[in-house]
Amino acid sequence: MEYTIQIHGIKSENNFLRCFLLSSNLLLSFILLASSMVFSTASYGDNDTLKGGTADYTHYPQGGGMRVTATFGPDERLWRIVPEKKFIYVDYSIDLGKTFSAPVRINRQPQRIKVSRQNRPDIVIDHSGRIFVIYTAVIAHTTSQLLSISNDSGRSFSIPILLSKKAPEAISYLGRLALSPSGQVYVFWLDDRDRTDWRKPGFSVYSTMIGSESSSNLVNQRVAKNTLCECCRIAVAFDNDDQPILFTRFIYQDNIRDHGLLQMRPKGEESLPWRVTFDKWKIRGCPEQGPAISISDNKRFHIAWFTQGSIRQGLFYAYSSNQGRHFSNPLSFGTPENMPGHSDIMADGKRVFLTWTEFDGTKMQLLVMKSIDMGQSWLPAKPIAESTVGSDIPFLLRSAKGVFVSWNSKNEGYRLIPLE
Repeated sequence: MEYTIQIHGIKSENNFLRCFLLSSNLLLSFILLASSMVFSTASYGDNDTLKGGTADYTHYPQGGGMRVTATFGPDERLWRIVPEKKFIYVDYSIDLGKTFSAPVRINRQPQRIKVSRQNRPDIVIDHSGRIFVIYTAVIAHTTSQLLSISNDSGRSFSIPILLSKKAPEAISYLGRLALSPSGQVYVFWLDDRDRTDWRKPGFSVYSTMIGSESSSNLVNQRVAKNTLCECCRIAVAFDNDDQPILFTRFIYQDNIRDHGLLQMRPKGEESLPWRVTFDKWKIRGCPEQGPAISISDNKRFHIAWFTQGSIRQGLFYAYSSNQGRHFSNPLSFGTPENMPGHSDIMADGKRVFLTWTEFDGTKMQLLVMKSIDMGQSWLPAKPIAESTVGSDIPFLLRSAKGVFVSWNSKNEGYRLIPLE
């Protein structure tokens, strides 16, 4: 599990890190958590190059990077976006991740690529086969989100453009691509353009819709202002009206970092979030544990999240049958003494899948748990993979061939693991 200490009020090239200057009282409070958490002070740093066991990345100039994101296209090919220290690449597999095509480079000129478990490149393919990728790089000494598109099935990509209209004067990072059921592509990211007091935590979330004709006129819409935790990835799902639902960690009064939902408004109005977890995690730091959401065909919301609050600690699941207005009692999952974290969730008909990682002191285990009655009850958790030297966080993927877990690790390389 990764845990980042962050201090607010220090603006620099790596503004959103703010994790190196600690007061003695704050440091002591975090040390008290060490028995249940692993700390990291460089999680938002430059990309780490894989050193060994890189069977899937030997055809990459620097051996490939750890923070890989994957998705299925409409033709059932598995597409990956792979970061290295100065370049971003895309490749694909036609045999469910056993082998991959030669990588295609996204950025022509070298850039300082910025990645972490939460701040990672992203990729989606729309119904027509257009490929959209985003990534984070340092532009004019500021961290910024960039977008590139392929209109020829990944053979070439457009010159990357800045997503934020305020870049590079304002930070933009922690981006998410999302494809609606109707085929509309959205991008969401955290942005600090609205901050007036650097001593106060909280970023805004902005979005843009990418049209089918051109990506040159990107209109930035503010979704919520100065209330989001700066280090936790946004989760996105779509309701039955084809509207995006965001599930993310907010900063409430007294630095309580619990979770809330946001429903995008179709006419560009700012959304009104509502709180859905009440764990009372009071902390002036960076949890670096983004939540997960999936919405089933029967409109049931399924959520998973991590907390170290005064009310509850660990990983939890809950569901809502009234569009997220009320949720079931939180269900704890994972083995507490093994530091469970970084969960993902997927609803598939009456089935619901959960995946997460645990560390037993010697190795990282990947676990899954399944419900066959829409989250009412759960089958026992089972481990499906492990890694002894460094791993990424898992993601659930779905195709016509089933449900899979996408997972990357230093020694074992990339794995697409079938769950049925």
